Amino acid sequence: MAAPSAGSPLALQQKGLVAADRRRRLSGVCGMHPDHQETLKKNRVVLAKQLLLSELLEHLLEKDIITLEMRELIQAKVGSFSQNVELLNLLPKRGPQAFDAFCEALHS
Repeated sequence: MAAPSAGSPLALQQKGLVAADRRRRLSGVCGMHPDHQETLKKNRVVLAKQLLLSELLEHLLEKDIITLEMRELIQAKVGSFSQNVELLNLLPKRGPQAFDAFCEALHS
C-alpha cells in the first residue's frame, strides 16, 4: 500500500495527530500538569505575599527544580513580593515534579 501524498487529507490528519501527540508528550515531560498550574494561579496572590524564600529556594535547588542561576535571578529582584512572583513565574516551566517539590518544601 502506498503512503498518502503529502497534501492529502489522510497525510494532513496523520501529521496533526503526530504533532498533537508530540505536544502532549512534551508537556508531560517538560511542563507542569495543567491542574497544578491552575492551583498555583488561583493561589498566586496569597503565595506572592506570604512565601519565605530562603529555605524554599534551597529545597528546590536540592531537588533540581531550579538552578543556581535561577536562584540568583529570583534573589536579584527587589523586595520579597517581586522575588516570590519571579519564582511563581518559573515554577510551571520546571517540569512535572516541580509542583510536588514545591508543596513538599512548603510543608518542611
